[in-house]
Amino acid sequence: MTALVLLALLAAPTARASASKTSLTVGEAFVVEVTVAGPAGATFELPKEAGNESVELREAPAAASPPPPGVHRYDAMALALGDVELPAIDVPFRLADGTTGKATTEPIRLRVESVLPKDPKQQKLADIRGPVPLAIGTPFWVAVTIASLLIAGAVAWWLRRRRPAPVVAAAAEVAPDVEALAALDRLAGAGMVERADYRAYYIALAEIAKRYLERRLGAPVLEMTSAEMASFLRDHPAASSFATSVRDLAGAADRVKFARGAGLEDEARRHLESARALVRGIEDRLRPKEQVA
Repeated sequence: MTALVLLALLAAPTARASASKTSLTVGEAFVVEVTVAGPAGATFELPKEAGNESVELREAPAAASPPPPGVHRYDAMALALGDVELPAIDVPFRLADGTTGKATTEPIRLRVESVLPKDPKQQKLADIRGPVPLAIGTPFWVAVTIASLLIAGAVAWWLRRRRPAPVVAAAAEVAPDVEALAALDRLAGAGMVERADYRAYYIALAEIAKRYLERRLGAPVLEMTSAEMASFLRDHPAASSFATSVRDLAGAADRVKFARGAGLEDEARRHLESARALVRGIEDRLRPKEQVA
């Protein structure tokens, strides 16, 4: 009886995860491999995406050198600082006799550090060199005198001929949400999706969303990386519920811009609607506070 139980345990499907590195900086990319094993005829259904708010995993695109059989590769990115846990990954399986179940990997501990230097001295600005003395001779003063006379003559001529300038009313500043929604409407009608020009489309879409967040939330979002922006939104009371959708949009934009990945028409349109929902959702959250004020 004990031998039968041991044999069943040895034949049970398993899943094991390993990371290419466990000490890294925030926003740094690394690779996670999930190795599955089981009896003959067993099939596994690995998820295309995994992780949590601290670590993001996406199925790696097909490469010239594919992983060995039974190994599934993910492109991963750390999105939080400190001691971070890569959560367990559930892998459903089906045996040859029709039995179904789920194999689960063990969590992996990661140490994520800031991209700033550890030494505080290295974080300071470099010293500025002192002024360099310049020799000033007679030609310099002659040129200054001629230039002064020309400027004085021009000013006198302008004063004689000046006319009252028409008063131009200062244009009212466009509200951040009005500006963003108008820009999204223009992008939707630009025909980029129809032409499959996804790279230019996502560059424009990401800039519209980031510019709105920067103006509305008063933070330098345009200068943030995707990981920094996701972390900032998670901590903002008015934008925390939109962190996942913005991370999804930024991830798609990064893949198309930098990895030159292929985009899909339905996904592109979905991301544009996600940007509209972001603008309207944040405005709805902030509007009651403004009315009270």
